[in-house]
Amino acid sequence: MAEDTCQKIKWWLIIAGLVILVTVLHYSTPTMKWQYHLIFMQSYFIPIILGAFQFGIRGGLGTAIAVSFLYFPHIMLQWGGLVEGNLMRFLQIVLFNVIGYLTGLKAQNEKEEKSRYQNTAEQLEKTLQKIREQSVRIEEMEDQLRQADRLAVVGELSASLAHEVRNPLGSIRGIVDILKDELPPNKETVNFLNIMVQETERLNEVVENYLRFAGQKSSQVISFDIRETIKNTELLLANRARKNQITINTRLPEKELPLTGVPGQLQQVLMNLALNSIQAMPDGGDISVEVERLGTKSRDGEKASDSKKTNEIRISISDNGKGISEPDIEKIFKPFYTTRQDGTGLGLAIVKRIIDQNNWRIEVESEINKGSTFSIYIPVEENNQKTK
Repeated sequence: MAEDTCQKIKWWLIIAGLVILVTVLHYSTPTMKWQYHLIFMQSYFIPIILGAFQFGIRGGLGTAIAVSFLYFPHIMLQWGGLVEGNLMRFLQIVLFNVIGYLTGLKAQNEKEEKSRYQNTAEQLEKTLQKIREQSVRIEEMEDQLRQADRLAVVGELSASLAHEVRNPLGSIRGIVDILKDELPPNKETVNFLNIMVQETERLNEVVENYLRFAGQKSSQVISFDIRETIKNTELLLANRARKNQITINTRLPEKELPLTGVPGQLQQVLMNLALNSIQAMPDGGDISVEVERLGTKSRDGEKASDSKKTNEIRISISDNGKGISEPDIEKIFKPFYTTRQDGTGLGLAIVKRIIDQNNWRIEVESEINKGSTFSIYIPVEENNQKTK
């Protein structure tokens, strides 16, 4: 704005300077040198046209009027003022104003048209930018549609898998029950058979999770101890961890941690996260599982002294593996996204789905070549917690 004002002042000074210069030449030149006066008279058109080009009608006509006031005394005083002898000069004054107005009008119209073109160009640029943004959104929607198509395929495969897998699982479960009845009561053997039963139940739960991932619901809600689920998960992973030279360390509280839900869902979350840590440590390492009860906070604006209070149980699974890059952290829970050649990209997606369905939450902290920590936060009500 300041620069534009300076430009206007500069042009007004140039125009005023030219008008004054021509006027001085008129008044200082004797009338006998009429040839020079003709040249000076035509020179007035220069500042008039400049004023018209720069400031439109205001500049052209305003300069012409100023020239008229300055040139008229010269006619009256130095040329005698007679109309018969100075008709050409009087007509020249009229011509100054006509040229100043018409030239200013033309220049002003061109400026306004140019301004309209510029505004139209700016509007077109804004429209083009909106089209680009809409194009990006359309591409994102197409990606989501493709994702939905793939999920639909998973749903169909899950339904087929359920019919094909559940019958053999029932047979296995029946055979295990027969073996438990036939074999002599050996504690270690019974434990292995119990694990086998648990594994068939977990496999059945995996099928149900695939169905749930495709939008279907199943599973029975019961009350269970989180510590027992973690111990069972550790027992199931012990052999694989040992083969991969990985040590699993668990820190569990002494008091019972009851939770109402589906034990298989929590176990599947823990299994998937632990397997993810094992795969991140091909050369061996340590996995730490820590459980702690966080501080109590009031729920729904209730006071801390009210009967129902909510707190959280945090389950942290840490490893010292290769870690996850920051851009990948935002993608690891998306279905079919994987950084492993033999990965399906569904493990962590199922984890996220189960956590969202149960109104839990999960946080990830990771550093390349130092390891990762997955923290699961499970809200529980204090009046539902029973201590041994």
